[in-house]
Order: sequence, then structure tokens, then C-alpha cells
Amino acid sequence: MKKRLPWLLALLLFALLLTLVWQASWRHQVEEQELRAQQQLQVYRTALESEITRFENIPRALQSHPVLTRALQYPDRADALEQANRLLQHMSEETGVEALYLIGADGVTLAASNWHLPHSFIGQNYRYRPYFSDALRGSVGEFYALGATTRTPGYFFGLHMAGPDGAKGVLAAKITLLPLEHSWQPARELVLVVDKDEVIALSSRAELKFRTLAPLTPTARRRLENARQYTPMPLTPLAITYDRHQVEWQGEQYGVSELALPRLQWRMQLWWPSRQLAMNATLLSALTGVGLIALWLLLLYWRQRRRYYRMQLRARSELEQQVMSRTAALAATNRELEQQIQERIQAEARLRSMQHELIHSNRLAALGQMAAGVAHEVNQPLTALRNQSVNTLLLSQHGRHDELETSLQTMGRLIDRIARLTSQLKLFAATRRSTRGQTPLNEALDNILSWLAPRLAEQHIELDRPDGDDALLPMELHALEQVLANLLTNSIDALSDSTAARISIAAGPGWLQWQDNGPGIDSELIDKVTEPFFSTKCAGQGLGLGLSIVRDLVEASDGRLDIQHPPEGGIRFRIDWSNHDPDPH
Repeated sequence: MKKRLPWLLALLLFALLLTLVWQASWRHQVEEQELRAQQQLQVYRTALESEITRFENIPRALQSHPVLTRALQYPDRADALEQANRLLQHMSEETGVEALYLIGADGVTLAASNWHLPHSFIGQNYRYRPYFSDALRGSVGEFYALGATTRTPGYFFGLHMAGPDGAKGVLAAKITLLPLEHSWQPARELVLVVDKDEVIALSSRAELKFRTLAPLTPTARRRLENARQYTPMPLTPLAITYDRHQVEWQGEQYGVSELALPRLQWRMQLWWPSRQLAMNATLLSALTGVGLIALWLLLLYWRQRRRYYRMQLRARSELEQQVMSRTAALAATNRELEQQIQERIQAEARLRSMQHELIHSNRLAALGQMAAGVAHEVNQPLTALRNQSVNTLLLSQHGRHDELETSLQTMGRLIDRIARLTSQLKLFAATRRSTRGQTPLNEALDNILSWLAPRLAEQHIELDRPDGDDALLPMELHALEQVLANLLTNSIDALSDSTAARISIAAGPGWLQWQDNGPGIDSELIDKVTEPFFSTKCAGQGLGLGLSIVRDLVEASDGRLDIQHPPEGGIRFRIDWSNHDPDPH
């Protein structure tokens, strides 16, 4: 019994493995078939919707036609009805619509495209049809049913109409879907369109049409009879049995794939034969079993051969193993030594390269920062000096000597400012010196306004200065002038296209606040605008150093610069020295 147990376990494992193979093959085939079925359903759905959409706009094109509104207004005039019949007949023949007809508010058909045929709709009452009642209420009516007059199935559209005198009616259209159903018949699968009551409305097999997938409830049967949707079809259930996602019909197993249709709460189903899938899974399991048996026999043969050669090769194998082990160890040692030498050479080369690049980068950064800073700061007083020189020449030509003296004094101050800027190049070097001091705000503000006031007047910018006592700020005069000049220049540029432009300055012991009502700065750029060479202006209108210089000068005076968005709009710069004791000197 103990000798048979391993064989029984092996046989059980073999059967379990074949079962798993069968199930995996079945699931894989079902998934592939479901994917193909969904793709086919997409094609069928597109064709069906395209066929319906192709005709649904025809009633809209005729909704306001004067011939039809006249017939609706004068239903007792034979000439008006004859013109309407001719128009509907012509449009039906041109567009391929099976029938176009005009229904009065009482549900009686007034004119129809088939007026000349034995099964004409004229005089028929369609008040019971849902598409008529929906359209009469103002909605677009859609309905699929057997024709009450022709007994042929079709898709109905209803559209609300109104005559000039307020008379109401419905313009209806019927299209046939029989050619589309005939195009489904060559397919091996079964294509069904099922409505919300489980009635098969369309099918690729005629014997399935107007049958049900489940018995109708009394409520559904009563609703269908009231609308005469499928009258006189008996709507008997199909003799099918369900097994998960499969159905059995007429002795054949089918897998069912389904896709929802937006119109009329329909569902499109594709029934595909599943018997072949089971046969394929069984065949694969059988081949797997044969392969496993063959593999087991090969393993037995290999085991016997291996046992035969093992004793002969053991001695030689041990000797070769020792030789290979020593050779491998020596080779590994050599490779490790070579790798270490190569890594050291590469590390030294990278170190030298990084040293050269660092020296070069530092030189370029220092030269660039110094050159750009001087160019930016000297440009402002030079511009003011040029304006003052022109002003001085004009004053001289007009003999206004008292004002000429003031203008020359202003030019002198600007020249002194340029001298101070060139003597303070160390403010732009890598290491900053302190700019702390004590300077009245109005003194520094008057100095920069002496050469920037014309720009304020030119752009009609109103400047609100602090009232009351002059605030004493803990910063050197030339540093405070640079801060105020950069802030004022930025505000003037920002307010270039603004109306009612205003700049407001407020100050107190240990703080300064600058605000304008310009367009402001985007929130995501707040942290970047104080970086060197970053500018929100157009190319060529700035170096992007103004706010960077302001920040450096403020921090060099032990202050802090905050950029804020006030609720009323614009931008606000606040410099705060309140956390530091003022300089006693």
C-alpha cells in the first residue's frame, strides 16, 4: 500500500493539472471570443445607429415647410392636402424613407407619402402610438413597432408641428430596418436586438424575431397591447436554458455577448457557438497529457544514462573542478585589480574635469553678475542725466537761470550717484557687506524722484507718499536709493498700460511698504522674480536684476523682503526690519 501511494498521488496531480489546463484554455478562448464579439457588436451598433440617424433629420427639414403648415391650418381644403401629399411623396422617393405623413392633433392622418397606394395612411388614427403623444407634447417621438396598417415593422419618428393659426399636429416618418437585418443573415453568429421588455425586435434569424427571452409580465403585456406595438404577434418565449453566460437553444450551446444601445433602451446581443471552444480545450488538455507522459519517459531515460556516466566522470570531474576553481579565483582577482585601477583612473579624471569646470563657472558667474549689475544700476541715473542735460539746455536757451542752477545741481547729484555705484561694486560680488545705517525715507525718495518724476507725469501715475513725520529706515542712503529706484522703475513699467494708475508708499519705524495697482505677478512666479536674470518683461526690456538687487540690499541690512497679493489687486512689496534692533550709530 505504501508503494502505491506515490503513484496514486502522481496520478491525482496529473488529473488535476489536466483539469487546470482545460479550464485555463476555456477561459482564454472565451475572453478572446468575447473581445471579438464586442468588436463585432460595435460594428453592428454603428451600422444600426447610422441607418437610423440617416433619416431622423428628414422630418426636421420639413417641420416649417409652408405646404405642410398650410395643410395643417386648412385640413378641409382638398388642394392644400393634395399639395402636402405630393410634397411628402416626392421627399419619400428622394430620401428613401418608407413613409412620411402628417397627423392632426386628433391623431387622424391628414396627408401621407403613400396616399396613392392601397395601404395609405390617410384617415388612419394613430393617437395610441407613443411617438404621436410624445411629439404632440413637444418632445421628439421615437418608436419601433409593427405597422398598424401595413403590418411591416419599422422605426417611427414624430416631430411636433404648429400651423400659423396655432393648429397643432405631428409630422411622422417611418423607416424600415429589414435591409439591415438581411445583411446580418450570412453571419455564423446570431445577432439580436432586444427591447426593455425582453422582446426580440431585430434578429438575423427570422424564427427568433418577435419572440421573448423571458415570459412577459402582465404589466408589460398590457402596455404593449395598448400601444399595439407588436400586434398581432403572440410574443411567445423562446425555449432556451441559461447556464451562466451561455444559453442552449435547439440543442446548440451559445455564448452571449451584449452591448447597450442608447435608443429606446435596447440591448444588442451576439450569440456565438461555444461547442468548438470546449472541443479545443479538450484537445489541448489531451496534448498536454501526452506531452507530460513523453516528458516523464524522457526523464526516466535521462536518469538511467546519467547514473551510468556518473561513476566514470566523478574522478575527472573533481580534478577539473579544482583546476577550474583555482583558475577562476585567479581570474577574479585579476579582474578585481584591473577594475580598481580603472575606477581610480576615471575618478581622478572626473575630479580634474570638475575642478576645471568649477573654476571656469565661478569666473563666468562673477564676471556676469558684476557686469550686469553695474549696467542695470548705472543705466537709470544715465537716463536721468541725459533728460536733465536736455532740460538744462532748454532752460539756458530761455534764460531761466534760477532753474538752470537747480538742474545743474540735480545733474551733480546724479553724477555723484554714478560715482557711488561704481565705488560700491562689492555689493554685487559673491560676499556682501552690510548696508545698515540710518536714512530718512523722504530724503532718498526726493533724490530718485528728481530724475524719475518726468516718467510719472508722462504716464499720469499718482504717487501717494507717507504723511506726517519722516520715517527713519535702518539702511544706508545709497542702498535705500537703489531699493526705491528699482521698485519705482518696476512699478512704472507695470503701470504702462493701466488707467487710474497709482503707487502707494507707507513706512514706519522698522518697515517700508510699496504697492501699485498694476497687473501684479502670477502666484507661481512669486518665488522666482527675485532670482538673478529672471524677468517677466518682454525680451530686451530688462535684465531681470532689479528685484534680485533689492533683495540682496535688504538682506545686507538685516531686513526681510516679502512679496504679497493684496485683496484689491496689484502687487505689494513689504520690507521689514522690525525683528532686528536698530543700529545705534
